[in-house]
Amino acid sequence: MSLKSPQDIELKKLIYHYPFNPYRHYPFLKKGQKKEAMYLKIMNYLKNEGKSLKIKHHGKKGLVIVRKLSWDSNFFNIPMGAIEAIFPEEDNESLISAIFDEALSWFEINGIKHITFKVDTADIKTILITQKKGFYLIDTLCTYLYAKNYTEAKPIKRLFELRPFQPEDLEAVIGIVEYAFKYHRNRFMNDPHLSKTSMLELYKAWIRNFINQGYLIIAERKGNIAGFLGYFRLPELCNLTGKLHVGHVLTAVGPKGMGAHAQFIAYLGNAPFYPDTVEGTASISNTIAQNIWIKIVRTRIIRTQYVFHLFTGC
Repeated sequence: MSLKSPQDIELKKLIYHYPFNPYRHYPFLKKGQKKEAMYLKIMNYLKNEGKSLKIKHHGKKGLVIVRKLSWDSNFFNIPMGAIEAIFPEEDNESLISAIFDEALSWFEINGIKHITFKVDTADIKTILITQKKGFYLIDTLCTYLYAKNYTEAKPIKRLFELRPFQPEDLEAVIGIVEYAFKYHRNRFMNDPHLSKTSMLELYKAWIRNFINQGYLIIAERKGNIAGFLGYFRLPELCNLTGKLHVGHVLTAVGPKGMGAHAQFIAYLGNAPFYPDTVEGTASISNTIAQNIWIKIVRTRIIRTQYVFHLFTGC
């Protein structure tokens, strides 16, 4: 079943009435826009290996969005997938459990062995059911928002030139990835079922995705590349507002990059790309990143999520 038809009013209603909409704390979106942003995000999932599964349980409806993660699978050599969202008609434990069963059955049929599910920290009932289904907590994420005219950035001394990536920068940037992420604690590193070497290769490929599909900014000083910050367009928000909204931020600095991270964050809305908003997500355990966002940008927290994994065997 597909949600691509705008006439599918019943299913769109489930999405629109979801109480834990990830855009509900956005300061620049009106109430209707927040619902439409969620709907557009689901449409984007369905265009990228996603599938919508509808269930009916004791007269109540539910919807779950599942997706194969082919890109991730190639690195970890495990068939991987994700539950991207669940939409129960009401906050009923039996209904939510049935939605999970439908999703897990789909993953089993499609041979997917490793499943990721991110759930809003306020959605207590879903969190408890997630654990009952065998998922294990692997990380907690906090998402911050820089927004022009809403966020006041603290000016700091500019120690580095911030400029767009050039092809000749690639070797130095890959070196910074190896330096910064070799022992970086994140959900991939924390999961005993995933290869740490594969995790590093995934980050290197992430850089190439920034180059080909997103934006990559370099911090340079005296001819030396000290760090980078990359992000991608958020199509659901860009299409909704006609402005440049970016997210999925990845930033790192090398051994000579002290101060570069703070400068990246302090001048998020400036050159070279001038985005209108920037979403930055950090693990709750990454106190350095959190403190920089809070201290430098005086940011808004717009989203907090628990990240669960489920490994069903080789």
